[in-house]
Amino acid sequence: MEDKEKRILESAQKFFFRYGFKKTSLDEIAEDAGVAKGTIYNYFKNKEDLFICNAESKQLEIKQAMEKELVQFKKADEKLIHSTLFIILHHIKLIKEYAMSKAVLEELVFVGMNLLGKAPEHTERIMAFLQEGVAQGIFKTGDHEKNAALINQTMKLFFVHWASMDSQAAETEIRDLFELIFNGLKC
Repeated sequence: MEDKEKRILESAQKFFFRYGFKKTSLDEIAEDAGVAKGTIYNYFKNKEDLFICNAESKQLEIKQAMEKELVQFKKADEKLIHSTLFIILHHIKLIKEYAMSKAVLEELVFVGMNLLGKAPEHTERIMAFLQEGVAQGIFKTGDHEKNAALINQTMKLFFVHWASMDSQAAETEIRDLFELIFNGLKC
């Protein structure tokens, strides 16, 4: 990645996280990155493309860090809880770092879902944890695809709520919810 492209992505992240997608302009990003507005178009088709590239880059960064973190957990139920905790706690940190409002968070989640579409890898990761849990004797055999999709949908519904809380309160609610979910899945 070229230096200019990296500066553009960093500036875009700063503005998207602070002001949201709608209130961020390419002019602001260009000025902050120290490039001409036209230079942005050398790397990105439009603001939507810049947002998508930024979001995908952030998702990859989070995924790689989470995978390193999950190595310490052996049991599938622990991996499922801690993968969710990792994502939420990472976003809480970003919200504080960028002084992101709840309205901006809600907008970014909405825009992200519309521009990025469905994220099947989250459901696939959950399904892999469920299958691993069956092999470990933790979870009963069932429709893992359906259960994973339902768990993923539940996580999406609570995402903004949890990310808007302090870390300890979010962790407590996540653990309580998974205890309830696991009551239906455990052997």
